[in-house]
Amino acid sequence: MEYEKTIQLVLNYIEMHVQEDITCESLVELTGFSKSHFLRVFEAYTNSTVMSYVRGRKLHLAAERLNQSKEKIVDIAYDFGFESHDVFGRAFKRTYGITPENYRRNWFILPAFHPVNLAQQRKGAVDKMEQKPRTVIVTKPAMKLIGIESRIEDGVSSPDQWKKYFDEWEQTFGSISHLRVDPEKEIDYALSVDRNESGYTYFIGIEVTSVGHVPPGTKVRTIPKTKYAKFTALGPVGKSMGRTYDYIFKEWFPSSSYQTAAGPIMEHYDMRCATHLGTPPEKHEMEIYIPIETVVTETKEIINIKPYQAAYYRAIGKKGRKWHRVKKEAFDVMIAWAFSQGFDQSCLRIRVHNNGGVPEEDFYFEVFMDITGRDVSITEDSLISRVECEGGLFVVTPALHRMLEPTGKAFCKWFEQQEQYLMTGKWFEEYLVVDGKVTLDTLIKIHFGAKSSYVTT
Repeated sequence: MEYEKTIQLVLNYIEMHVQEDITCESLVELTGFSKSHFLRVFEAYTNSTVMSYVRGRKLHLAAERLNQSKEKIVDIAYDFGFESHDVFGRAFKRTYGITPENYRRNWFILPAFHPVNLAQQRKGAVDKMEQKPRTVIVTKPAMKLIGIESRIEDGVSSPDQWKKYFDEWEQTFGSISHLRVDPEKEIDYALSVDRNESGYTYFIGIEVTSVGHVPPGTKVRTIPKTKYAKFTALGPVGKSMGRTYDYIFKEWFPSSSYQTAAGPIMEHYDMRCATHLGTPPEKHEMEIYIPIETVVTETKEIINIKPYQAAYYRAIGKKGRKWHRVKKEAFDVMIAWAFSQGFDQSCLRIRVHNNGGVPEEDFYFEVFMDITGRDVSITEDSLISRVECEGGLFVVTPALHRMLEPTGKAFCKWFEQQEQYLMTGKWFEEYLVVDGKVTLDTLIKIHFGAKSSYVTT
């Protein structure tokens, strides 16, 4: 249930900071997922896009304030992070169908948007899969597709896109039907593309051998050669699809060594789910292709670090303080100091250790930089201090900043399964800071202290 705990952590963070400016990037950083994976996992657990959930909570609480207080509407708008009275008013009317002023005058009953509690939601779930989808890892060659598409923002889409597709198929695609790949199988594809924190574009079309002729009103989508997890959903499509997506993000991914990669999720429909052929719905089959990338890296390096002198800074986080801000403070202080001492600004190696960053407790984030043999200035009033660091034997694996948590967990599991080394309890991360910036794509090396498991006599 690690995914559930991670998303609940995000939901709790939103609740604690709902009156602040919450960005999608700050929420991604809480999870250790890539952004594309986070967006899909969050939606799977909440049935809401990230920013529509944030906005829904803000508007719900703002509406309570409108009802229960005589504060100025503009003050309430600012308190919940809206740029102006007009921006707040438009968001309020788009969600509830009335203006804030009209609501305050008439006190309509508005639909509630309560915070999601995943544990309670799970207890209430009764719709279980009787048969899990067949799953296989495949690599599909590059594809060219032509189809129609519409944007789905905040869960709202243009109506009847599939009906429009089938009703107008002949007049729209008739002129290119000879270009269809495997025409006898009548394969249709639906893609979720251009996904961001507010929604995605939904594309329905056919795979073609050439895009030399593109019918009016259609779009071309090209997909490079991609590695997928392919899931075969079984049973009536209307029910099996939702259950399969739940299985993918709530069961399969958490127990796998993969996360979603950038690229479209693809649904594949063919004669196996064609109702007009008389196939009973319980026998229907369709396939969902999820682009994947490996979380686990098998690259392991054994190094012996000599004791060293380090420049050191510890950023302290109090209960309720934003973890990512404490982390940023630690890096900013160390990077600024290193530049003042003449370190190479194009690349810095900063070692990092923390005590977990639990938001309900005090925490710390400490950074080290090896200064052995360097002539540096550290005064008594400097934020930076000088410390002596132990060396030792370490097993090292690389990662990206955005994949730190899942890679770290996979690394721990690898340690438990191998027999040559035992953990000593020492660990740190080393960030390769380029041009003074730490981003989600910053390269990291995770170091775990180790000792030989073999006893010699």
